[in-house]
Amino acid sequence: MSKLFNLFLFIALLAIGFSSCSDDDDDDNIFINSAETLPTNIAFEDINLKGGEISGDLTWTKPVNTSELSAIVIYTSNDGTNKETKLKEIPVNDEKYTLTGINYAKYLLLVPKNKNNVEGNTFAKIELKDEVGNNVVTDLSFDDTDYAKGKIGGKLTWTKPTGIVNLSKYIIYTSEDGTTKKDKIAEVDTDIEEYIVESRSMTEFFIVVATDLENKEVEDFAKTEVKDAYEVSGIYILNSGKQGHNNANMSFYDLTAKTLSTKVFEAANGISLGDTGQDIIVYGTKMYIAVYGSGVIFVTDKQGKQLGKIESVKNGKAQQPRGFTTHDGKVYVTYFDGNLAKIDTTKMEIEAQVPVGRNPEYVRVANNNLYVANSGGLDYNNPIGYDKFVSVVDIATFKETTKIPVVINPDKMAVDSEGDIYVISNGDYKTIPNTLQRIDAKTHKVTNVGNATWMNINNDKLYIIYSQYDANWNQVITYSVYDTKTEKIITDKFITDGTVVNKPFSITTDPVNNYVYIGTSDYTNNGDMYIFSAEGKLINKFDTGGISPAGAYYASWIVK
Repeated sequence: MSKLFNLFLFIALLAIGFSSCSDDDDDDNIFINSAETLPTNIAFEDINLKGGEISGDLTWTKPVNTSELSAIVIYTSNDGTNKETKLKEIPVNDEKYTLTGINYAKYLLLVPKNKNNVEGNTFAKIELKDEVGNNVVTDLSFDDTDYAKGKIGGKLTWTKPTGIVNLSKYIIYTSEDGTTKKDKIAEVDTDIEEYIVESRSMTEFFIVVATDLENKEVEDFAKTEVKDAYEVSGIYILNSGKQGHNNANMSFYDLTAKTLSTKVFEAANGISLGDTGQDIIVYGTKMYIAVYGSGVIFVTDKQGKQLGKIESVKNGKAQQPRGFTTHDGKVYVTYFDGNLAKIDTTKMEIEAQVPVGRNPEYVRVANNNLYVANSGGLDYNNPIGYDKFVSVVDIATFKETTKIPVVINPDKMAVDSEGDIYVISNGDYKTIPNTLQRIDAKTHKVTNVGNATWMNINNDKLYIIYSQYDANWNQVITYSVYDTKTEKIITDKFITDGTVVNKPFSITTDPVNNYVYIGTSDYTNNGDMYIFSAEGKLINKFDTGGISPAGAYYASWIVK
């Protein structure tokens, strides 16, 4: 019996021993922490602009009581209560942890851990905000002001994002497809909204992408398509055609590409130019084309697209336009019925008319006056004969103030920088030859200069063609240059490279390139256009695409 009692006593004591040991273990695994063991002043700002990810510095103030602590353990949590993903254990005296590209969670939990590696039963937390950011610039555009074809240069502009979040800079790239970045051309600060692109080869797109504070490019970007703005410059050639055949047309010669486009008016408008092209003038953004036989003035843009049409009737008859000039926002045109008309360039209609002389041809502006050459050409076989006056019309009152007597049948005119007026009178084609005269700007005194059939002025150099027939009916042609400053002939051999130009029909000049254009005609076949340098050397020669080229008229515009 006593042995049995001893056995029960031993078992009881053993059980008590095991129970005591188990209680000790539970005490070691329980960390009842207090507010003094929790981090305070927790802060975090997401600098990752990609939605669904967070990056940035998590900071805090270490607990007041760290004597029993070894670390702070950082967890993610979506409910602010349960620990989910353990991110890092931080030494207890540290106060910062940097997150990089972590999947977004709504909370971060900061859990103290004691020296027995036991985590506390309470923790500190911070609610997170996923800053996706407005990181794409808006209103991105590029204006190409480098007008060389195939080259671009100019201002790239944009509007910076509103509510910018943690952007460090913008990077500008070229792109050929609007998606793939190609050449990196610049990095700019985020408070800047423009960048000057230096002249470079053409690209199809510009891309502007922002970087975050880690200097990583964000996924989204802005793009703009690049349009190559380039200048087209050349000459319109007005082919008069044969009178009564309704075959006037226009060609355009591109001085850069050295290419000729024929029938450009027809191509642009789907209609014929009409009968007998007479004159063209380019003014402002418009071009005015006088078609004499058809009695119409076409108003087009510089590419030949019709904007309007002026058909004027006076005393029951259609008026036939001859020659143009411009002044102070107005275009002036002579009508062969004896009138000078003023055109309102905005309304594209006749504003006023004033009677001048018979069958006026050229009109030019000088000294606040309009000078009109009255040919009287239709009266060549009548007793009254040719006209012999240049009308002077005051621009302000638009009234004729005087007539200046000149050699009969005045036609072509030019004005130099001093306001002197040069007039070619065609004479009677028999005993009175083609005569070049100068009208003094101040006194209106007329002086004979020599002989001329066609002329054009550029930089105070008068380029003159005189065509006559000798006793054997051989055509004798001279090409001269007259200096209007010194009032002397510089040379009577303008063409210096031996080029032979037969059957000249017109001469015009280019004020930009200083080229001289000579058109030829046999009145039956297409004419030729010769382009000479100011030194008299041939630059090019080509078929004009029509009969009797009346002149070459310089025009330029920007294609965007």
